[in-house]
Amino acid sequence: MQTNLEASGMIEFFKVLPNLFSGGVYLTDPKSGQILFSNEFFKDNLGCKKPGKDCLESDLLAWVFKDDKEAFLEQILSPNKRNDREQIVGDYRFQMPNETLVRWFQFEKRKVNIPGVDSVLDLVFVRDVTNEKTNEINIVEQIQFFLGLFENASVGMALQDWEGGYFRINPRFTEITGYSFQNLTDLNIRRIKGEPISDEEMEYFSFFKEGAEESKLTRKDGRRINVYRRISAFRNSQGKPDFYYVFLDDVTEKKQLESYQLHSQKMETIGSLATNIAHDLNNYLQPIHVFSQLGKEQITLGKFDQYQILDYLEKIRMGADNARSMIHRIIDYSKTKNEHSVSKIDISSVVESTIPLLVAGLPKNVEAQFDFFKTPLMTKVDVVQFSKILCELTSGGIFVWDDRKRGLVQIQTQPMDDVRLLISLEFTGLSLPSLSELTTLDLVNFRDEDFQWTGIHLINRYVKNWGGEFYLDKPDPMTLKVFIYLPLEESIAVHNPYKMNPEPKPKDVWSEISKKKIWIVEDDEAASEAICFVLSQKQIKPKVFSTSSGAIQYLNEEIPDFVLSDYRLREMSGLVMIRKIKQVSADVSAVLYTGNMDGLDAEELSKEGILVRSKPISVDELYESILLSFGFL
Repeated sequence: MQTNLEASGMIEFFKVLPNLFSGGVYLTDPKSGQILFSNEFFKDNLGCKKPGKDCLESDLLAWVFKDDKEAFLEQILSPNKRNDREQIVGDYRFQMPNETLVRWFQFEKRKVNIPGVDSVLDLVFVRDVTNEKTNEINIVEQIQFFLGLFENASVGMALQDWEGGYFRINPRFTEITGYSFQNLTDLNIRRIKGEPISDEEMEYFSFFKEGAEESKLTRKDGRRINVYRRISAFRNSQGKPDFYYVFLDDVTEKKQLESYQLHSQKMETIGSLATNIAHDLNNYLQPIHVFSQLGKEQITLGKFDQYQILDYLEKIRMGADNARSMIHRIIDYSKTKNEHSVSKIDISSVVESTIPLLVAGLPKNVEAQFDFFKTPLMTKVDVVQFSKILCELTSGGIFVWDDRKRGLVQIQTQPMDDVRLLISLEFTGLSLPSLSELTTLDLVNFRDEDFQWTGIHLINRYVKNWGGEFYLDKPDPMTLKVFIYLPLEESIAVHNPYKMNPEPKPKDVWSEISKKKIWIVEDDEAASEAICFVLSQKQIKPKVFSTSSGAIQYLNEEIPDFVLSDYRLREMSGLVMIRKIKQVSADVSAVLYTGNMDGLDAEELSKEGILVRSKPISVDELYESILLSFGFL
């Protein structure tokens, strides 16, 4: 056979094959299994090297990996396979001597007819495909690993096409939503056909934008759940999304727990706030209780000093004014809408009315001390926002308190010069790590872009909007000072929205007013008795109504000249009632008083001839409001 090949010139042909093919090549006789020719690649990597002996194709079986021996024997060495097929291709692992790693070789066997040779021979091409197979195995393993993660993930996972349809979901996705893959497929078919599906079902087929968000979904059983959803796109070569990865997690319980914890914190804060409010109210009620009792005892005994009684009454009035002022500040602070109403105010009174809120927000190991300038320091600020700023600075949200030691914040108001006032806060007992962050800052005067704390950014911006300046100072490693400078304001005359009475004022205006028809609408008996008593001091005998409907019905009997009404009445609000009265007589003057002015536009109502006053209304305010209404001020 070898002689016939040499005679035919085929040996020379096989010698040039390696120039055309980089792998191994060998020629074999299928009948004897003898390898008639092989190139150097084959000899170096797979060839038999038996001196003086012929190499057989079956010798390769010794190096075939044990798990592939049966396949190699059947596919490559079996005569039946060779007779049935013109070409045989297969990949097989080989464990070569002195090599620890398994190598992959691809065998491609073809039948060839060589001139001058009687029998049909087999030409075999051998390629080393170890790298390709390793990469393929890695990819398969990665796919299997991904599928394992996908199916067993603790969060819901889904693959969604660019039109919203699903082509795979994992068990956790089904648990979270209640929808199986078949349910979602059926819904999608109905959607594509244009059949009606609910808005809740349509949420599952929305075109998602990439990114993460918290939202709500409706389960198949109708229950609404809070979910955390993250969308990532798999894009094609044009950069367009082929499909989306959807990650879904049920955070309903987490939200409920957060809500419960927040509610608990709020209740704790409210409890602390209520304690501080009660403490301050007791302080304000103390002089009222003591001096009213002392005055009563002296008058009862018939031995009293007029000037001493007047002093008692002044102390009682001051206590009542303080309590009233504090309640109004708390109501203003509690407003939920974001109003930015700048008004002229004594800054010391703002700080003082904020004390209950401020103390309630302080940690238990922190004490607050206050020092107010005795003369009013008038400036223009948003009172509610300024109170919030004080609370934010002291609560620990911006500057962190050290819970291992006693803390102190000292707040002081004072004039700085002829045009500025100063509110200073001095902190001791703050956390050292939080203070260390301040060492790199320009503590005298910083710019917004240089300061990284969002809370300070906003405070600085508010103060600047009010025409003021905000500074920080760190005199020593354990102390931090905050300085808020605001412009001092000159007194502003009270604006009178009512026209001045062109007629000469009578000498006794109250005598004139007492001739008018004056109505009081108040559903609290004690409050109406107090107002009637105050008016009786001016010889005014008002007509009192406990319900708004009663006042409306009495319009058939007489038309009032003046109406004083509470805003919150049971049947209809005082404002609605006054407007109904004004529909009958537009000249009726009115005062509406309320404990919460939220939602009432005092300026607009004044154009209707309705004055708005805070409740409880003081004696001076009541008299002033009546005089304004009748044009005597």
